[in-house]
Amino acid sequence: MRYRYWVSVAASIILGLIFVTAALGKLLQQSETFRIFYTSEKALLTPALTDAVSVWLPPVELVVGLLLIIGIATKLTAIFSSGLIAAFMANNSWLLSQGLGHEPCDCFGVLEIIFQGSLSTTGALYLDIGMLALAFIAVFCYPRRLLTTRLWFLGMGKEGS
Repeated sequence: MRYRYWVSVAASIILGLIFVTAALGKLLQQSETFRIFYTSEKALLTPALTDAVSVWLPPVELVVGLLLIIGIATKLTAIFSSGLIAAFMANNSWLLSQGLGHEPCDCFGVLEIIFQGSLSTTGALYLDIGMLALAFIAVFCYPRRLLTTRLWFLGMGKEGS
């Protein structure tokens, strides 16, 4: 079952790269992060809660992404990230229910401008579903314990079965 290990490594790296990219885009342009969660009067979060989320979300995404890429406590980090992804899905579902499905989500902050692309709220929800699938793969295919650290990039990832 060695393939399960490598499938979980690939899933955690891809998921980690998505988190790191989103975090860097938001950290490079903090003022835009507020708009992601608070879109006029149809927002799910209050302005005060939105301020708190816009401050702590990018660093949390960065740490989660780096832990997933490096492979420190992969299962535990993937479980935590699935909770974070569920919150993203709830926010995007709320915005969709308010008729804002075609509005840009700004999930990747300033990087959307650099790469000249933009995700709509609907597209962001599809991305969230894919991210949740990657998190589940990382949790259920990784053959080790909850707090196991695998430094696959240092050649220590020679775990079998």
